[in-house]
Amino acid sequence: MEGYWMAIDLGTSSAKICCVTALGQVLWTQQQSYPVYELSAEAKEQHPEEITKAVVELIRRAIAQWGQPTTIGLSAAMHSLLAVDRTGRALSPLLIWSDHRSLDVCRKYRLSLSDMVYRHSGVPFHPMLPLCKILYWQHIHPSWLSQVYRWISMKEYVFYQFTGEWVTDYAMAGATGMFDLQRFDWNESLLKELHIAADHLPPIVAPEAVFPINDRCRLAREVQLEAGIPVVVGASDGCLAALGSGLVGTHAMSITVATSAAVRRWSAHPVWDVHQRTFCYALSPQHFIVGTAHNNAGGVLTWLRRLFGEHEASERTLNQWIEDVLSVAAGCEGLMCLPYLQGERSPVWDPRASAAWVGIREIHQARHFQRALLEGIGFTLGESVALLEEVLDRASRYILSGGITHSPAWMQLLANILGRELQVFGGLDASCAGVLQLIARYHGQNDFRMQLSDNEQRLPIIQPQAEQAVLYADLQKKFNRLYPLLKQWWNEG
Repeated sequence: MEGYWMAIDLGTSSAKICCVTALGQVLWTQQQSYPVYELSAEAKEQHPEEITKAVVELIRRAIAQWGQPTTIGLSAAMHSLLAVDRTGRALSPLLIWSDHRSLDVCRKYRLSLSDMVYRHSGVPFHPMLPLCKILYWQHIHPSWLSQVYRWISMKEYVFYQFTGEWVTDYAMAGATGMFDLQRFDWNESLLKELHIAADHLPPIVAPEAVFPINDRCRLAREVQLEAGIPVVVGASDGCLAALGSGLVGTHAMSITVATSAAVRRWSAHPVWDVHQRTFCYALSPQHFIVGTAHNNAGGVLTWLRRLFGEHEASERTLNQWIEDVLSVAAGCEGLMCLPYLQGERSPVWDPRASAAWVGIREIHQARHFQRALLEGIGFTLGESVALLEEVLDRASRYILSGGITHSPAWMQLLANILGRELQVFGGLDASCAGVLQLIARYHGQNDFRMQLSDNEQRLPIIQPQAEQAVLYADLQKKFNRLYPLLKQWWNEG
């Protein structure tokens, strides 16, 4: 057959692959999962070889069915850190975004570094940052550091195994906390102050940069990719999701609700929040993604169901469960939940925060607690929508993506809480769609469009229900006061 493009997304829980023709016809999409190892509440890591094994399996299956791709591009989750030696061998586990074992080190440096990191890199100072993870390794394994040749993310690891080149992109570099948004390079003064060698970090290139497959490299050799196939460097999953969903160059707002959640806007220039509640990542010197990130979304629902004795979750679909939960009256008869089970990033950036149900009375049953948590997730997103419209301006439209789009009832609840019309983005994974946009630009196709099925063309627009929107607008004000009230109690002792 005529050649096709291959987009690969390295997510936290699975790798995804999408094969598409130059005309935008989707040939094949698949994903392969891999585990996250939770050693403690703070220590969460992965084994890089398990991730590369998943990538190898996906590429082999694609080649067996469709032949060699003409171009490959990469996307990956942000904030992971891996140490490798000069040969590319992993020296450490992959510490993922939710790994907070650097919390004590982070607290030690907060006063001296938080303003500098946010002002230069555009991301709040937080244990998720690879910067903090490097400081952690410096603290507990100083003798081991002499073996480290590069500090990288999973995307750089896979890219090296394809091409033999160590490079990262603007967005992934920004997510480390060590980037300089003004110079589009590493923050030399910060690295010098913290005794981090700049040459231990990969060179930074544009996401559109291309390097050829080197068939002597391990992954390329294992899957028998032909030498010379162009590989587009790509970027972070969040920035590419913004590109793939049509956010770039518009006044729209993107709301993604999956395992975690994010709210994003596009800007033609860097944007900082005086209270350091938002992030700002660069796709290029002309394109910046401003937004908020949230730990607690779909990923906490499994815990919630098991908490109330629903151990046979596989027997009932998530959609059915959500519909049952939402049979409880809006507002849960006075019960409210702060859903910070895994700490929280935006807008509070507090890894020590925890969840709380407030207003409990004897009338409350299991479904009240469950609906209250779903509402709490919505209120958290409501805070972020208001925050981004405070920092920028009112959005022209609101694009909803992620696993939430498989649940009509959950989408309706979110529209009611936000009091805004939600335009559903469906079909191809948004991050993969962003990779394909970069590949298309490499091929000179600046007007590239995906071919949509009839069902995808008829994706719904979710209108808020007026009566519930009024109720939730009042409850949002109460929710916004919960965290400040509980913070002092959490931090005692």
